[in-house]
Amino acid sequence: MPSFANLMNVVLGYGTSTEAREGDGYRRPCATISYGEHPLQALDLHLHPDGAPRPLLAFLHGGAWQFGDKTRRLKDGKAPFAHVEGWHFASLNFRLVPEVDVSEMARDAAAAVAALVTRADEFGVSRERIVLMGHSSGAHLAALVASDPALLEAHGLAPRDLAGVIANDGAAYLASEPSTASGFLRRRLLDPAFAGADLEALSPVRHIKSGGSYPDFLILHGGAHPISLQAILLEGALLEAGGNACRHAFPGKGIVNHMRLSRHFGRAGFGPTEAARAWLQGR
Repeated sequence: MPSFANLMNVVLGYGTSTEAREGDGYRRPCATISYGEHPLQALDLHLHPDGAPRPLLAFLHGGAWQFGDKTRRLKDGKAPFAHVEGWHFASLNFRLVPEVDVSEMARDAAAAVAALVTRADEFGVSRERIVLMGHSSGAHLAALVASDPALLEAHGLAPRDLAGVIANDGAAYLASEPSTASGFLRRRLLDPAFAGADLEALSPVRHIKSGGSYPDFLILHGGAHPISLQAILLEGALLEAGGNACRHAFPGKGIVNHMRLSRHFGRAGFGPTEAARAWLQGR
């Protein structure tokens, strides 16, 4: 019987292994950058075909902080969407639970962003126009990098150095509050990452404070409670602190809809795609 990890990787569309990608299901990157010694401390760059200096959309994959990989399937529309909009695209890997805890994952994500900034000129990236995007647990990590100043300050950067954040159906923005109504999903997907952890330190909502300087947020989510409440809490914290947040709710609930919000992102006419297209214009 396949392991739960392999089942989740198949559901997420990543297959049962990480880097061995060939054939029609693999989008080959223009370059891979390592930002640490671990094999998962790496990111793929999918540069705009014309090679001109351009802004960058950097993506943090989902997978309940335990699964997933930066490699993208050809039918995944994120990189083509970025290119159509005139942006470069990057897909970021990071170490996973249980090898590391969520705080280490966030430090990896911040280090990956710093590597993109450091090598921006080399790859024709406009360093002041990097938008960090994530889905599910990746949305949580993106929000944490953009709200906890210590993460980017370790690399001489600040949250406001990001041009924006797109948080797509994220969980645990306030980790002490539920992100799913299913006890099974909580035990298998959330508890391995958060049980016994410092929930305040891992909650983007708790790091957002009045007087702070944060990038603009686009918050996308399905209609299911309580994950919709997580989005509302994140928006409320940003607005209360004087930041800018734009939130869009889309119909649908359940794990299939949750994955659909990522898998279909980039398809023309899909609600989250069009919300992101409008929001990215002028950034």
